Amino acid sequence: MIKLIHETKDTKNLIVFIHGFVGDEKTWVKDNKTKPFIDLFLNDNKVSDNFDIGVFQYHTELLNLFPKTKSLLGMLTSKKTPFNLPINEISRLLESQLRYTYSHYESIVLIGHSMGGLVAKRFILDDITKNSTTRVKLYVSLATPHSGSNLATYGKTIISNFQIKDLSPLSDSISAMSSEWVQCRQLPKRIYAQGSYDKIVPKVSSVAFDADTQEIVYCDEDHFSIIMPKGKSVVVDAVVSELHKLLKEQAIQSIKNGQRFVDTGQYDEETFVLKMLMAEIHKTLMNGSKQAFFNAEFAIRKLNAQGVDVEELNPLYENIKELYIIEFGHFLTGKHQTSDALLNAVHEKILSQDKTYLHTLYQPLQALQKFGMLHQLASVDNDVWWNKEDDITSLEEFTEKLKAQK
Repeated sequence: MIKLIHETKDTKNLIVFIHGFVGDEKTWVKDNKTKPFIDLFLNDNKVSDNFDIGVFQYHTELLNLFPKTKSLLGMLTSKKTPFNLPINEISRLLESQLRYTYSHYESIVLIGHSMGGLVAKRFILDDITKNSTTRVKLYVSLATPHSGSNLATYGKTIISNFQIKDLSPLSDSISAMSSEWVQCRQLPKRIYAQGSYDKIVPKVSSVAFDADTQEIVYCDEDHFSIIMPKGKSVVVDAVVSELHKLLKEQAIQSIKNGQRFVDTGQYDEETFVLKMLMAEIHKTLMNGSKQAFFNAEFAIRKLNAQGVDVEELNPLYENIKELYIIEFGHFLTGKHQTSDALLNAVHEKILSQDKTYLHTLYQPLQALQKFGMLHQLASVDNDVWWNKEDDITSLEEFTEKLKAQK
């Protein structure tokens, strides 16, 4: 079960810590109620203010002496008699908890120590298989035996234990997960923490086989001190950094333009409007362009306020301009007969390429905002025109003529 040990108000973010083999809640919360490892996360205000924290508990023990006797006594006394379950069954317990009891969380971070990392891994793979995606946004592996543990090899020769078998190198459980993991293309962000003095999990086993770039954190800890560091922890620093990125991304994705555009003439002297006036663009198309410009300005200001450098958008601006150039070429060759047809064709091209050529990770920039980005370009770029004969000289003459008429 998952036990919440830190709750904030109205958050949609949950961090779940998962203990390893022969661990329990005390892995994270000591008898005196202190939380040495977890408190390092809570010392960060952004984390403590924006994440609930829970610990997932499951039964695990090294030896199960007299199992039949225990089972019989359990039946006679109606008392639950837990025993070790294989990793895939433990992950199903986690799945049910997250699916039904904690369904309101939209973003989940799983931090697993040792075998706990395999439980989290199995959950992620099954979740993606079932739903094509996962609410898990970050997976943190702490000294997890992705290729098995040599200690388990010795243990299984003298002890019959599902969990020890699952932890053995080349076990069916380990092999199946490794194969699925490297082939999966919807995995969340991953961090693998490797202890330099870990004598239980070999270094080669502490990092999973990934199809893309791996984020590995090296630390001068052993298998157990990695979750009981003295003082600062590079592992915690790395995870907190990713949690900050997640919060930033959430803030960006939540940007919505709740303001309705009202044309009060505020854009009448903007260059992009003057260029459309010169080309005698129809009023309806011009009003739509102003609306798009308004939405682009709003979204980009909000992105900038969240720390997104406008220069990061330059590739997107360049692609939008490239689409414009293609359609302007059609205008020159006669495919588009009027300036209205050119403007409409560029807008249609942006709409058709919104999720492909113009794809961006910044969700607030949808097709409408990209229309607006086109007109932002028109305000500063002397290569964007809606009439074949127009240029910077004719724009200056047109502007002077308008001033003279006032």
